[in-house]
Amino acid sequence: MAGIAETDPVLEGSGIEAPVERNVRRMFGFLERFAPAVGAKVAVELWCTPPVMDASLKMPPGVPAGSAVEAFWDGHRVVGASWGEGPPVYLVHGWGGCQAHLGVFIKPLVAAGHRVIAFDLPSHNDSGPGQLAPGRTTIVECARAVKAFVQTHGPARAIIGHSLGAKAAALAVAEGMPVERMVFLAPMGDFSLYLNTFAMRHGFGPRIRTGLHRRLDRRLGIPLDDTDIAAVAGRISHPPLLLVHDPDDPDSPYRASERIAEVWPEARLVTTRGLGRLAHYRILRHRPAITVALDFIGTAPAMKL
Repeated sequence: MAGIAETDPVLEGSGIEAPVERNVRRMFGFLERFAPAVGAKVAVELWCTPPVMDASLKMPPGVPAGSAVEAFWDGHRVVGASWGEGPPVYLVHGWGGCQAHLGVFIKPLVAAGHRVIAFDLPSHNDSGPGQLAPGRTTIVECARAVKAFVQTHGPARAIIGHSLGAKAAALAVAEGMPVERMVFLAPMGDFSLYLNTFAMRHGFGPRIRTGLHRRLDRRLGIPLDDTDIAAVAGRISHPPLLLVHDPDDPDSPYRASERIAEVWPEARLVTTRGLGRLAHYRILRHRPAITVALDFIGTAPAMKL
């Protein structure tokens, strides 16, 4: 599927973000000089707001409607759907994504004897918000939603996470969530990189960036850097991990997966090639990436009577 058309629903609104409006950049430039604390307050709200993508919410062709499922964390509701019977495999989409982004895995996993559960992260699509205003959430809230689904619907035979979904799944494991094996597709890199990119795109400098980082640490209740997968790896039991990444990915650096593989003893890194500027989302429809992930998870073990 390397030649997948760019009209694929997963690729529409592909995460290559629209330029920030000039007046927003001008505002941040002013606040950087004269009121960086105010600038940091505005920036943290923008940081915690998932982008609205143009991607279709429809599942790939041939995937039937699933049975509605839900879970709650700290009283907050997240919703999803399930297919099949057997040990659960959970599908965790990325920032601004939806259940359908990983929908290509549903039919083959069900055929292999698994129950497949896909859900929307907090403040995404039909799931409710967390502690913040509607339309906003954090990596910690996303991790708690992942953990809540596994606690509600059964220990994970496997988790497949894309981008921020991989980071949320790793953080959930660090908080004690059981999982037999994990697949990370183009996992999100270290947040320090995204802070720099966010500052550059919005036109502010080190004063607001420092304040933004400080506010995020407070909002999360833990240092932002401690949520990075390479940092999380030192706090968990290291279930077998498959990383699949393309060096062309402009949204999540390939080096992030290399670093994770270096510090995660049971990790294997598979490199795709030639997916281009849309690599971050093309990987979700790339036949070799799908095949290696399915082979890694394998057929569901027989259920004990």
